[in-house]
Amino acid sequence: MIGSIDDFKSRLVEIDTLIAYARSNQRVLDKYQLFNKSAMVLLCSHFEVFVEAFIAEHVDALKACYKSATLPQYMKDNYINDTIKALKDLDNPSKKQKPLKALFQLHDSVSAAMTNIRDLELNMKYGFGKHGQEETGKLFKKFGFGSFVNSSGFADPFKKINSAINIRNNIIHEGSAPSLTHIGLSTYKDEFLNFANNLEQHVLSNQMELYGKVLYV
Repeated sequence: MIGSIDDFKSRLVEIDTLIAYARSNQRVLDKYQLFNKSAMVLLCSHFEVFVEAFIAEHVDALKACYKSATLPQYMKDNYINDTIKALKDLDNPSKKQKPLKALFQLHDSVSAAMTNIRDLELNMKYGFGKHGQEETGKLFKKFGFGSFVNSSGFADPFKKINSAINIRNNIIHEGSAPSLTHIGLSTYKDEFLNFANNLEQHVLSNQMELYGKVLYV
């Protein structure tokens, strides 16, 4: 069971509830638009939270499966890059002594459990609302999911997810989404769900490559 994916699927029930309210209020335009707009903003918010939660869960899985000596190189590079970036953002670099010591420990000749190297810097956030597909793709590639990003399982759902993001941005910045319907919302929700299902299938089918063991059953 991949917890972040299951949690996202359960949260989609809230979208179904709002869609049902919209359907019941089609003759009352203000309420109809309110439920539709609320559902779209919430749907995109749930997706953004889900992606970041999935990446965090993936990193925790890597820490549980690998020691410092065997951690995939892309993760070592992530720790180097993010620690350096964090140092550049500070007037007083000495405040980052713990992450620097942890970085040295990660590259020490003596192998250590990743769960014992607690102070490593790692940025798992992203700007979903600005460039949804591009930013999501960058985040997934950063954490070892390049083959998924290059697959139809990633690209096909984003044909509709990109449109959903544009509508969400219009609602947030302009308060407007006049053409949004409850039927359209159901279609958008299904594509977000397809993305989650495709990601789940990718993880389950590539566990040895990702984690060096079968982690999920």
